[in-house]
Amino acid sequence: MIIDKVTIYLRSGKGGEGSLASTKMSSRKMIDSGGDGGKGGNVILKVSLHLYDLSKFKGNKKFIASSGDSGRSRKQSGRDGKDLIVNVPSGTRVLENGKVIADLIGEGSEFLACRGGRGGRGNSKHAPIPAEGSQEKEVNLDYRIPNDVAVLGLGNSGKTSLFNALTGQSRKVAEYAFTTTSCFWANSDCGFERFVILDTPPFKKSKDFQRLAENVFLRHIFRSKILLLLKDETSKQDDFLSLEKEIAGFDESLLKTKKIFYLLTKVDTIDNKKTRKEVLKISINNSEAIEKLKKKIVKGLKKTEL
Repeated sequence: MIIDKVTIYLRSGKGGEGSLASTKMSSRKMIDSGGDGGKGGNVILKVSLHLYDLSKFKGNKKFIASSGDSGRSRKQSGRDGKDLIVNVPSGTRVLENGKVIADLIGEGSEFLACRGGRGGRGNSKHAPIPAEGSQEKEVNLDYRIPNDVAVLGLGNSGKTSLFNALTGQSRKVAEYAFTTTSCFWANSDCGFERFVILDTPPFKKSKDFQRLAENVFLRHIFRSKILLLLKDETSKQDDFLSLEKEIAGFDESLLKTKKIFYLLTKVDTIDNKKTRKEVLKISINNSEAIEKLKKKIVKGLKKTEL
């Protein structure tokens, strides 16, 4: 199970105090020789491509950087505190008081969450300044899987089989519903193009639209550019309409900002058929049909980038 939401506490280091030392130069003369205090360490959130969710934060939710050392006599400055790097997976949003303050995507992305305190000025500079204290904050980390294409459908609609066919993966497939219990993602290649496909758990239908079903995995289609809505052609229900209602009930904006492909699975060919929407018939075991679908996806992704 993916851990995609946590609350953590961050605190930067305090600045070191400036020294008020004096040095005796002769029997009659003393001079101020106190050095500056060191700067406190920053707390930096940084993307690590070795992390795939927020499970590392289950056991540790407090992150405190080291403080700067105090200044010393003979104008010696204190040592700066070390910056504290907190690694997060690519796709992590950082929220404070419900407001997004950073969205970290891609290798090397980072965010200065808490700035270390400035070190105090020693009396050797004739105008001592007190050291700055630390910054602290409580933030929510909200992980949204980076992906280009999300595969969505009801139980036993062929989602994972299609995911495997598009990505070359071998995720578990069975003839009963809810085989997929969490989100999985993998790369898919088409010619010189590469895109990321997300396989999702099956939808739970709402019995009453005043009360939403617990399709919390839908938060991970936030970054998707294309949605593949799947329906088993043997189903007599309008599953496409049911899926759209569930998505709209979770977040209405998701349907307005994505390109949607409607796929009828478990058929022998792929073909364009104009109805109230474009419906593609696809045989998951037909490699030629899968390649045609990949090309349509690439074409759709390029249009969304314009």
